Amino acid sequence: MPDLEPPELAALVEVAERPRAGDWSLRAALVRYAQFRPGLVRDLMEVVRRIELVLHAHARLLAREGPAVWAALTDGTTPPGELGAVVEVLRVAQGIDDLAETVVAWAQHRAGDLPDAAVVAATRAAAERLDALGVPREERTRPRRG
Repeated sequence: MPDLEPPELAALVEVAERPRAGDWSLRAALVRYAQFRPGLVRDLMEVVRRIELVLHAHARLLAREGPAVWAALTDGTTPPGELGAVVEVLRVAQGIDDLAETVVAWAQHRAGDLPDAAVVAATRAAAERLDALGVPREERTRPRRG
């Protein structure tokens, strides 16, 4: 993806890969969390991939309209058309970004309870919102037998 401005937008677009506390990314923290809750991680990663699909498809728009996108995100407005759809997906990404801090904190120290309730709530809310926005779900293919 091209360099985005402002930097806060670039960081949000990299929600799964951006280094956080202790240089952990959400994706890295989920590898550790998957040892205990693989189903929850699978569901969360489906949401992350759906977000990434939309943002990758609109990389040029984000590069061209980054300041306007960020302004809409910060002031709570939704521009019309394609730009508005991208802003709404980024709002979903903000929820996952908030969750990432919780998951990374747990993964880094493995202290306290697993963050199951937070993961379930954020994943469910994000999936429902992406469904409402018409973001397609992944096609799940089953392995061939024999």
